[in-house]
Amino acid sequence: MQDITANASILADATETKESVAKSNNSAINLAEKPFLVEQGKTVAVTPINVTHIQISLAGNGTIMLPNSTETVKTKDTGNAIARSTPTGNIAQGQIFINTEDRSENGTVFFTEIGPNGKGIGVAYFSTNSTGKLAFLDNMVAVLQDELQPNGNTVISVFEWR
Repeated sequence: MQDITANASILADATETKESVAKSNNSAINLAEKPFLVEQGKTVAVTPINVTHIQISLAGNGTIMLPNSTETVKTKDTGNAIARSTPTGNIAQGQIFINTEDRSENGTVFFTEIGPNGKGIGVAYFSTNSTGKLAFLDNMVAVLQDELQPNGNTVISVFEWR
């Protein structure tokens, strides 16, 4: 089981305050030992909205480990997010469209992520109408860890929330 620690900014009476989310051994937050999805991503465009918000266009390549198997599925992914800068880090919310390399199957990932200094943690919800290899993703809720790399790209590891 993974232990998750995060800091969050909460808007209270129009003032940002820093709240800590402590480590939890709560059995209700049980994550898979290994990620089922690892995404190599990059930002392809950034459009400022105002002083604190930007729109981000994303692209990446993922590797999905199929359940109860050693087989993997490669994906090509695109998406968009709105990121809000706060004193304690960024809060991003968006969606990623995942497609198998042969484009025979697809799905959508809706996510919210928080994090300071190039490291983020978030929650993702998967939706697909696939009846093939990606079918197991439909209605899955997962926890993601996002880490900015020195070259500006990101590595996103996604763990099933059991």
